[in-house]
Amino acid sequence: MRHYLIILFTLLYSVAATGQRKCGTAIALRQRVLQHPSLQQVIDNNEKKMQLWQQRRMMRVQTEAVPQNVTIPVVVHIVLDNPDLVTDAQVLSQITVLNQDYNAANPDISQVPSVWQPVTGNTRISFCLAQRTPGDEPTTGIVRVKTTAGRSFDISGGAPDAKYTQYGGSDAWDTRKYLNIWVTRLSGNYLGVAAPAGVGYPVEQEGVVVLYTAFGTTGSVGRIYNLGRTTTHEIGHYFGLRHIWADDSGGCAADDGISDTPVQGDNTYGCPSFPQTDNCSPNFPGIMFMNYMDYTDDACMHLFTAGQAGRIRDVLENTVSSLMSSEGCTPVVLPENDAALTAVTGATGKRCDNRILPAVTLRNKGTRPLTSVRILYRLNNSALVNYNWQGNLPSLQSINVPLPASQVAVGAYNLQAYTQSPNGQPDANVANDTTTSRFHFDAEVQLPFEEGFEQDSFPPPGWDLYNPDRSFTWERDRNVGHNSQASALVRNKGYNVNDQTDDLLTPVIDPQGHDSVFLFFDVAAAVYSNPDMTGNVWDTLQVLVTKDCHQTGAVAYKKWGKNLITRPIAVLDEFIPTNNEWRRDSVDLTALVGRDKFQVAFRNISNAENNIYIDNIRIVTKDINPELRQAGVLVHPNPTDGLVWISFYERPADLQQVNLYNAAGQLISSRPGNAIGANNRMTFNLVNEPNGVYFVKLIYRNRANTIKLMKVR
Repeated sequence: MRHYLIILFTLLYSVAATGQRKCGTAIALRQRVLQHPSLQQVIDNNEKKMQLWQQRRMMRVQTEAVPQNVTIPVVVHIVLDNPDLVTDAQVLSQITVLNQDYNAANPDISQVPSVWQPVTGNTRISFCLAQRTPGDEPTTGIVRVKTTAGRSFDISGGAPDAKYTQYGGSDAWDTRKYLNIWVTRLSGNYLGVAAPAGVGYPVEQEGVVVLYTAFGTTGSVGRIYNLGRTTTHEIGHYFGLRHIWADDSGGCAADDGISDTPVQGDNTYGCPSFPQTDNCSPNFPGIMFMNYMDYTDDACMHLFTAGQAGRIRDVLENTVSSLMSSEGCTPVVLPENDAALTAVTGATGKRCDNRILPAVTLRNKGTRPLTSVRILYRLNNSALVNYNWQGNLPSLQSINVPLPASQVAVGAYNLQAYTQSPNGQPDANVANDTTTSRFHFDAEVQLPFEEGFEQDSFPPPGWDLYNPDRSFTWERDRNVGHNSQASALVRNKGYNVNDQTDDLLTPVIDPQGHDSVFLFFDVAAAVYSNPDMTGNVWDTLQVLVTKDCHQTGAVAYKKWGKNLITRPIAVLDEFIPTNNEWRRDSVDLTALVGRDKFQVAFRNISNAENNIYIDNIRIVTKDINPELRQAGVLVHPNPTDGLVWISFYERPADLQQVNLYNAAGQLISSRPGNAIGANNRMTFNLVNEPNGVYFVKLIYRNRANTIKLMKVR
């Protein structure tokens, strides 16, 4: 047995012809390692653990009985434009195949050549469609989602978009209690892709994704991949198995890490006759092309070996052992009266107003309609607030229940709410009565405002992070700054999904008493791709102004590509700017802020290019002449010796004309109303006019205003 290799800097994959089996697991894992180099260490460590588990297992074989039979709960997410294309019968046919294949009970196992029958493996793992949800409610174990993606899902990164509702997929059930299978369309002619347990995928992405025409044995299943072996193959990957030829592009330097599978140079297509040899196994019996981890047609796949079955059990018993104790296969017996609280709204995260309007999601988990329940809640250790709800909530339905409002001071809060006496009876399951949430209300800050990220805490006090995908986001770099020791950055090079949005929000700022608001900040950025590339989708930095606690936002600044970067060449390693690779940018926020309290959001939109840094943030004001503020319009200087400015406190929407007359009433100069500049003023030049009295006439839609002006030298 030779060591397993991940070949990172060769061609990632040779694309098979249309109609031949293609699995995306190896290429997806390689892509993740390229994007997250530290994952290679995770994979190497995982391989070492597997070798250790194997040694321990081989020692136990001498003294212990065969492993116990276990049943794993499965949830099947059908994510299609028409999810009814995959019927319940088709799903059940796939479960049947899994139970046969993983217990060496498949009807075609007799076709395993006699030379390899002694090494045929039985994992003693069975699968059931889940009968209870993570919330302990009855289920069929089948989730149907009409996808909003409008496309096939890309296998890059393990087809992550299929696994999140917000991207047109279906959110995973707890992957430590359920094996998640997503059935959908895959681009690139791929039949499936796995996100194996324990190799660095986000835990909520672990599971397998299978093409809907290669799933099960009936219904929408296709002609060649019609016996459910694609799912058998991908779940093998999930439990730590590699392709039998080790994905080393025809070489013999690597194998699959299993001692009882012959070394094999490349994948096998179609349905060849036995025996088949290659340059790695040139002698009889040759290669094990009928193994579930090869690429032959479904009808020619027949076995796992004992070594493969052992590795599957090793991963199950050590990496995802919680699957063995999951209650997902146990039916739920609902009591008559059970009122549960499942969520809190209106009192989570950052609150921008001291008046809190909490609401709870009330769910009837009893068999009887819920007509009344007592709901109590408190903030921190304050007195309980009581609310008596009445209505008619059917079994297994939910309703949002507003609770009495509270006013809070600046600080952090824990809200605890719970139910009592559903339908006037004792609650049969007090374990689901209570829900909690945390929120904070921060003091508003005044202008000018500055932040350089020099403190250890991040985000800084009063700031907030918005990280919807719970992946890479804004973080503090304590070693890189512009004329400082620290900054904030997003490591876009590490992202494996495009268009992810992450916001870093300032505290709430009160601009009252100031006439204008300006933002200044330092930025440093680079890209992985050639900056001169056309048609590329780049990382983007935006600045938004939000006046409703981040519910909406107006874009004040947006840069990407060559307009954003501060190093003009492609950077293949992680970008770390020198002190000279920063730029000072400024944004006039006045028009977006107005007179309202606001927050500034620094938004990173990732497209897997490279790091973006910000530092030395300053939000400042420029106050206007008090005479202008009072009068609304000011002609100055008055008297003048030449140039004259007509300044407006706010840009008048109905100004049509501004005329300049001499004392005799002769028109000297004229400007249209829309000639007001960005600084809310226009100019006249009296340098060549004689000394004396002049008049500025402002003509509005329904009125006029005349202001006297003196010219002196």
